[in-house]
Amino acid sequence: MGIDAYERVEPLRGCVNDVDALEALFLDRLSVPAEAITKLVAPHPGSSRRSRVPEERATAERLRAALEVLAGDRVGAGDRVFIHYSGHGTQVSPRGTRTTREALVPVDALAGGSLLFDDEVNDVLRRIAARTGDLTVVLDCCCSAGATRSALRPEDSAIRFCPVDDDPDLLSPVSLRGGGELDAGLLSSFDPSDPGFLVVASAQSSEPAHEGLDAGGIRHGAFTAALLDLLAREPDERIHALRWTDVWQALRARVTSSFPSQHPCLLGRRERRLFGGPFRRQDPGYPVSEIDGEYQIHAGALVGLGPGATVAIYGPTPEVFPPLHSPEDLGARRGLLRVESATLSSAMAVPVGGAFRVGEGARGRLVKPGKMDALVVGLDPFDDELARWLSAEGPFSVVPAEGRGERAWEVFVGRSPDGRRWIGDVVYGLDAAGSEGEAPLAWVPGEDRHALLRALLHYARYNLPLRLVRRCHDWPGILRMRVLDARNVGELAPEELADPPLPEAEPDPGRRYRYRVVDGEPVCFSVENRSSTPIFAQVINCAASGRVELLGQTQLEVAPWRRQAFWLRGHLGRAFSCRVSAGRSSNVDRLVVVGTTSPEVDFGYLRVKESFEEASRGARRDMLLDEEAPAERWTATMVAVEIVRDVGRP
Repeated sequence: MGIDAYERVEPLRGCVNDVDALEALFLDRLSVPAEAITKLVAPHPGSSRRSRVPEERATAERLRAALEVLAGDRVGAGDRVFIHYSGHGTQVSPRGTRTTREALVPVDALAGGSLLFDDEVNDVLRRIAARTGDLTVVLDCCCSAGATRSALRPEDSAIRFCPVDDDPDLLSPVSLRGGGELDAGLLSSFDPSDPGFLVVASAQSSEPAHEGLDAGGIRHGAFTAALLDLLAREPDERIHALRWTDVWQALRARVTSSFPSQHPCLLGRRERRLFGGPFRRQDPGYPVSEIDGEYQIHAGALVGLGPGATVAIYGPTPEVFPPLHSPEDLGARRGLLRVESATLSSAMAVPVGGAFRVGEGARGRLVKPGKMDALVVGLDPFDDELARWLSAEGPFSVVPAEGRGERAWEVFVGRSPDGRRWIGDVVYGLDAAGSEGEAPLAWVPGEDRHALLRALLHYARYNLPLRLVRRCHDWPGILRMRVLDARNVGELAPEELADPPLPEAEPDPGRRYRYRVVDGEPVCFSVENRSSTPIFAQVINCAASGRVELLGQTQLEVAPWRRQAFWLRGHLGRAFSCRVSAGRSSNVDRLVVVGTTSPEVDFGYLRVKESFEEASRGARRDMLLDEEAPAERWTATMVAVEIVRDVGRP
């Protein structure tokens, strides 16, 4: 879909060029038959171009019809579906609301047609994905959620954003709709780590997407031009197997080098191939690049990559990282890097034992943290030989915990009267110094060192969001989070859901924690930005089970001096349900809200899907998900919520 000649809208000049170039790529290099391609365009009258496949005008009616065909019987299991849209995107706020809606803009949207709003696009993508697991969507428009030189020149550029006035004919389908689930934006209602397919957006939802001239003087979208330029350098036989993880860092660098306000983003597994086909899931690791003899790791202090940290570098295989320091691990490494300097989300490193080429598909994982990033383990009773073994096997600094007036540890290992070891922290533990005295996070058989090691390695991952609260102090007091009681959410109008007038959850009567809620109670989270700068925020739940959950979207923009509600998977009005972990009468979940001025940070690497029980049994992965680019300013805060099975509430 490529739309240049808009009616009553600022025209564009590179969108039809985008889809014409993709047509040639599919026909000539990927050998896709012409009858498998549906092409909807709106070129400028008199443009000198020739299409090799039938094409129709990109009206709202035809765009909807083409997408519905893909959601129907024409597509079956195993079929590959690739959707590319180049054109205007838009954001609208229906009159009388504070909810922003996103939409694609067909050629006739403001001339008798209509916009394709977020909820409609997301619904049809779900239905296509239900027919095939091989779906790729590329949106080169605004509001779409080895060199670094750009393929485009910023001169004579344009922005693919269409401002829409409060036209009641366009906005009434949104503002008057009641009931059901509303999506908070294009692609916001999907799991950002793996929605079941892959979505590539040329810009974040609040950013402009640019178009400009490529090196040959042909106008293209900035993202599509960068993709085409990279593919032009690849041999035909490699294109079929090329994965998004193989090109993603270069793609982003090419776009942002010329247009710093545009940051492409990707939802889904990067191991998927660019144009579909079988793929194998892979521990992504930390992206690593080598530029002019310098090594950059696209992760930093947030995951323990401070100065002095050691990172092992691997190629595309093995898909799942083997146990650290095992013969399989040592044989798979391409080399080691030592971090010399780091921001919260990026690090510069030097090779250990001589220079080496990181090579294609390079990814890294932490072997040893820097001195300041080792997890401090309090051991009681202290066992010097066990402490040395744990420090040699994992990223730990083990200290005696008994008799200390002040808590000098992050995680505590104690022993119960029956001989079992247990793991706790400032909240969980059998009256450990400084803890709240809740039941331990995990129990470990008394002398099973390897089970203890696995549990502590798991806590090191679990602890990362909690560390953010202690480390992100650029703007203290800027963020405020409230937990709202959502039992009466059905009484609210749709336009109230972005900042719902709901009461706060009940406070903890014991005043140990901020709130106390009942098992099964529905809640949502309200984040307030108390600054004059937009903040991109993420709410993270460190649950009692040991799982770390990302709540809502990957990042949600909170405007200056405004509040923004986080709902389940981005659905406005769909509440989170508080739950007590199995085997407990109550538990405390710690909600961390992290804010940054950068719109491009992927917090997916903080997600932990395994519980402490699963981790101690060995059912775990060693690797965190990857993070990407450095942020500028950071802040974080935390709210503790006790969840109980019964408090005598009628």
